[in-house]
Amino acid sequence: MPRHISFVFPGQGSQFVGMLDNIDSSLIATIKEDLANQFDFDLIDIINNGPEEVLNKTSITQPAILLASCLAYKQLQLEMDIKPDLMCGHSLGEFSALVASESIDLVNALKLVHKRGIFMENCVNGSMYAILNANFDDILRVCNEVENSLGQIVSPANINAPNQVVIAGEVESVESVIKNLNDMGVKRCIKLKVSAPSHCKLMNDAAKKFESLLHETEFKNPSCQIIHNYNAKTSSDIDNMRTNLVEQLTNPVQWIKTMNNLKSFEGIIIECGPGKILKGLGKSNDINDIISTSENDHVERIKEML
Repeated sequence: MPRHISFVFPGQGSQFVGMLDNIDSSLIATIKEDLANQFDFDLIDIINNGPEEVLNKTSITQPAILLASCLAYKQLQLEMDIKPDLMCGHSLGEFSALVASESIDLVNALKLVHKRGIFMENCVNGSMYAILNANFDDILRVCNEVENSLGQIVSPANINAPNQVVIAGEVESVESVIKNLNDMGVKRCIKLKVSAPSHCKLMNDAAKKFESLLHETEFKNPSCQIIHNYNAKTSSDIDNMRTNLVEQLTNPVQWIKTMNNLKSFEGIIIECGPGKILKGLGKSNDINDIISTSENDHVERIKEML
């Protein structure tokens, strides 16, 4: 009996200059004209040559990772003609999953996430930290205490693994949470290089603007099930899919629940896109049968596991 196959697509933080180097030039050529018609900047040149500070700008990072991930998926399909049973993506990666499942056109998705990035950049400034090896209940309690005492937003943003939670919010409140956790003995707190504090209530204005844009965009039913970040559940209703994409902006990414969902199928998981962050998070969620397309021998390894 064939093994269950899940595809996972990365989000912000996976980008790096040169992340199209392993993509066939003929595939890149198929999208160049559309990109030139849609954007007043050369997305492929930024991906290939930087500078890094431009690539790391949220409104550039999002279409850049989406493009790299979708081209990696197309390339793998040409190499293997592999049929996925389930797809999901981490934050921004949910849009890559929607493109790969033919729910939304690639060009429309690139426009959407570019605008999404602009809306996010225009929200209140804030910061994000990854907190390692700390109890989630402790993190949540400290966030609530600081939010109540300072009257500023701070909350879990990415519930990635039992040993990794990302928080987001206003700068002062985030720094206060980190100080309190340090005082409690939590030592590994890493400030993230992001230009917008995602998945918290600071994104309310962005979510409202993005909701209007989503309703102007055509969606189709996906070719396979998609797990949403907002609730770690699947949906076959297009209006509900749009709602989940809006809710994702202001609520935490439920990645532990998503990984537990995937784990239940006892199949293989393919991380499709730049970097190996999701492979690492898979391992942190006790998943071993996960392969990244960033690995040079990924095709051979997938064939072995199938």
